[in-house]
Amino acid sequence: MTRTRVVIQSRLNSSRLPGKALMTIGGMPLIELVARRASRDGHEVVVATSEEQYDTRIFDHLARVDIPAMRGSLDDVLGRFVEATKDMDDDDRVVRLTGDNPVGDSSLIDELVEAMDAGGYEYGRNDVSHMPEGLGCEVFRVRDLRRAAASTSDPYDREHVTPWLRRNVKTLDFVPAANPGDPERFRCTVDVLSDYDRVCRLFANKPDPVAVPWTDLIAEIGGPAFTAGPSVPRRDDSELDQSVMILGGQAFAGPNAPSAAEIRAMLATAVNRGVNHVEVGRGDHNAEEILHKCGEPQLTQRLHFISRLREMRTNDPRLAAAVIEAQLERSFAELGRRRASAVLMANVDEAHDADGAGWHRLRDYQDSGEVGRIGVNVESLEELERALDLTGLGYVQFPLGVADRQLRAAGELLGGRDVVVTTHATFAGGTVFDPSELNRQLVLLAHELGRANVADLCVAYSLSHQFVDSLAIGTRSNQQMIDDLAYCLNAPLTADERDAVEERLDAVVS
Repeated sequence: MTRTRVVIQSRLNSSRLPGKALMTIGGMPLIELVARRASRDGHEVVVATSEEQYDTRIFDHLARVDIPAMRGSLDDVLGRFVEATKDMDDDDRVVRLTGDNPVGDSSLIDELVEAMDAGGYEYGRNDVSHMPEGLGCEVFRVRDLRRAAASTSDPYDREHVTPWLRRNVKTLDFVPAANPGDPERFRCTVDVLSDYDRVCRLFANKPDPVAVPWTDLIAEIGGPAFTAGPSVPRRDDSELDQSVMILGGQAFAGPNAPSAAEIRAMLATAVNRGVNHVEVGRGDHNAEEILHKCGEPQLTQRLHFISRLREMRTNDPRLAAAVIEAQLERSFAELGRRRASAVLMANVDEAHDADGAGWHRLRDYQDSGEVGRIGVNVESLEELERALDLTGLGYVQFPLGVADRQLRAAGELLGGRDVVVTTHATFAGGTVFDPSELNRQLVLLAHELGRANVADLCVAYSLSHQFVDSLAIGTRSNQQMIDDLAYCLNAPLTADERDAVEERLDAVVS
């Protein structure tokens, strides 16, 4: 009969939260909780820790509570797994878990195993690109584990256990039926101190922290006690899956920038409500550096970046490529990561100028996987039409709001193209709130159309354009963030309501 053994890797020298394996959650050390939940329905479990002196504490505690454990090299985790399964047959199965994910349980493991059996897969994993971080699980044959150990000496392969298998074994990337989606919002791993606080609260007062199903825990994470409100919707059907509101990073810098504490509160609110991108530019003072320094890792790591480049101001092809590279490399350095979901050139002229050298350099970054989509900022329908001639265009950003409507017909040009559209100027830089005839008419329209206020009307107007995937909104306080998120949850204007707004404002906005 085929055996299945869960091997859980654990160590005390975590760089971001040292000692977390023995920190108490649900009335017991974290590593014990992970092991008991994984073995709840009878799976064999072994905890694989290191031979370092400090990990003696893990080994000794597990011995006291009768949970099997073994020790091996700190860096050669693959070797640890081989040793932890040396008594098993080649056809037996190994389940790989990490000791910082207590929400997953035996039923999560079983669902992956059943899917592998149904599809004839030898290696399977929960696809955490579409699932919350903290529900990771991998399953493979002992035979393939031993093949990997014999075939690779690469330090990365040895540390991360399964890269060789993913390159050489038929792989199932699995998503369980109860996956909640919205990976950022439902994060449930224990990586930093605030994660620990979050998961402690999740398991607090549970009569039996071992027995509670992972689905119940995930549902609770999505509730108001953990998120302070519903998630913003998604309209973007590209691989970026942008939330309908993304953060405008320019608000984090300059003379009126919020404090570091306020920025952290804003990022926490945004992430917990499902915002998953921030757009930030090289011209936004030092906004990139501020985001990196002020944002706690568990927040900024859950946000993806849209990078706006400065103007190049050159027609020399070699210089244009060098300027693009210098700007992007500086952005990577200041943001503290080497990946951007999208990078936008300052305008469409620069994408075509210098024989397209700057654009081609961006495509090189895209080919290397360091940049997802490439695009441009445009200011008019004529510029948008020229942008759509660019080979590989995947993203455009332009102003669109009650006070800036020259691109309201952009949908006719975009058609069904695979181009992500983000708009800005929803509030016209705040001028819609200033005393003026425009503001007076907007107040009247908001009342007539049953909107909460002028801000609600402005958001509803921009989102009434079906070609718009996201609004980039710069906020300078956590309360403003909460308000803007609420407006994004409201229904957009109907086509008739949008027409009424435009007809009224045509006489006001030239």
